[in-house]
Amino acid sequence: MKRILFIAPESFPINGAEAIVNIKLLKVLCAAGYKIDVVSRKRKWSDYPLSELKDIHINDLHIVEVDNKVNFSTIWLHILTFFTFGVVYKGAHWAYSALLVCKKMIKDNNYDVVITKSSPSELIGYWLRKNKNIKWLTTWNDPFPIEKYPEPYGKGPFASGFVGAKKLIPIIEKYPDFHIFPSDRLRNYMLQYLNVAIEKTQIIAHVSFNEEYTPPPYKHKKSRILKILHSGNVNYPRNPFIFLEGLHLFFQEVKNADLQVDFLGVLPIGFNDKIKDFDLQGFVNIIPPVQYADSIMLLQHYDIAMLIEAPCKEGIFLPTKVGDYMQSKKTIFAVSPTSGVLHDLYSEGYVQYFANCEDAMNIKEELKKIYLDFVSGELKSSLQKKEYMPDYVLAKYQEIIEI
Repeated sequence: MKRILFIAPESFPINGAEAIVNIKLLKVLCAAGYKIDVVSRKRKWSDYPLSELKDIHINDLHIVEVDNKVNFSTIWLHILTFFTFGVVYKGAHWAYSALLVCKKMIKDNNYDVVITKSSPSELIGYWLRKNKNIKWLTTWNDPFPIEKYPEPYGKGPFASGFVGAKKLIPIIEKYPDFHIFPSDRLRNYMLQYLNVAIEKTQIIAHVSFNEEYTPPPYKHKKSRILKILHSGNVNYPRNPFIFLEGLHLFFQEVKNADLQVDFLGVLPIGFNDKIKDFDLQGFVNIIPPVQYADSIMLLQHYDIAMLIEAPCKEGIFLPTKVGDYMQSKKTIFAVSPTSGVLHDLYSEGYVQYFANCEDAMNIKEELKKIYLDFVSGELKSSLQKKEYMPDYVLAKYQEIIEI
């Protein structure tokens, strides 16, 4: 079985959404027998408490820590980064420190493939492909560079970006053997400014575990109260206040409705004030962040799993929680752009309810539909898409690893 060098700054420690995506993939690849060494970055912050996923049999783990404060040391590291890779940008100095670790590793091991996940790992993939001729699979879960995010996150695909991007874009066009995207919308978005042949791209979704990887779901006891959970970050540019307005309109129209909405995760400033402004006390609750495994267990006590996305012209992102919600066999309610990945999943039946994230009246109407289905015992059932399943994801990786 081939040996993989997996360079993922967001993987260990497991305290963020990107880390969960990468850890799930590692679990699938390791279970298939690949021998994997991981290089990660020690984060200075956490989106939620440190988590663990058991039975991930990676061969070796190196966690590289760098200082992100502006001082002589970080300035010097950025200078070294420029002379090593020929390009530099804010935060790229981690790649220089991680490359030193990788150089020691490749002296002792023969790697067949290097997989990079999240910036600035692409610099290391480039160096290893150019200087050591190791096959390079690069992953784009988000647009790169960050200035090219869609509005309101960034300035769109044709934004000029940082100065170093002018040198970096040609590098990532030329050297990777394959570019991996979680959705065709993100691929199409990035190919507006990346000159990459479609044959060198692969669409591989985030893994959604099945019974082989997870215990049977908790059997939620049906009650007279419809319980909805939103799990994750709803900070700007996401706007949960529009949802709260829609919920307020729902309660004005459906008197005495037994409905509860809980928010678990990172919330914007003023969220509590908005709950009061819309007279939603007792209907909307805030739950402090918990470990990933605990969030999955908590989800089992709810009828509906909700996603709120930012008001982009096109929803190009595949939220991490989609896979979590599918594997938990929960009915999904997406509050998202009307054109995007989640609306595609809604059209295909894998998201059961959908509302425009910019339209409070539309949110109100969809909440009415959900509530009436709940009361009549006809809530739409959840579905797990085959393209998200471990066997399918593994087969897609095997296809490009084994070439």
